[in-house]
Amino acid sequence: PKFEFVLADSPEDGNVWIRDPPGGKQFPTTDPSWADDTIAFLDKIVEEQGPFYGILGFSQGAAMIPVYLSKTTNTFDRIMLYCGYLPTTHQGLIETIEKVQPFPIPTMVFSGENDIGFRDLAPALSAIFSSSVEQKSSTAGHHLPFQNDATFEAILMFIEK
Repeated sequence: PKFEFVLADSPEDGNVWIRDPPGGKQFPTTDPSWADDTIAFLDKIVEEQGPFYGILGFSQGAAMIPVYLSKTTNTFDRIMLYCGYLPTTHQGLIETIEKVQPFPIPTMVFSGENDIGFRDLAPALSAIFSSSVEQKSSTAGHHLPFQNDATFEAILMFIEK
């Protein structure tokens, strides 16, 4: 109840934040401008509705946040990344992230033990932030933690600090 959440829909076809490589994921892109439409879209939301205390991303949204932070002047007090990963199928974006990392913003990286496809990708995502906390749920899958999850209170405390 202390926070208002502004939910954004992706500007890209297929409701994705970062388009897949044209030749498929086995052929990474090298263009550092690959996600610029999404960057402009998010900058517009911050300009029109911000400033914002934090930014939250889930799955590909969590992969988009370091790309966004590497290309915007907007700042946040907290970053919350759920079930995310680094966008390694986009080498140009990874190079852009690497040029400005580590990001100094307090960051919480959530992963679920039952999120088979993504749980092992959380540590690499966490590593690009100099002040990150990993919250690993022993019960969650590829979803945000439920209120009865053992990590839920720690996450609330992180957000409210």
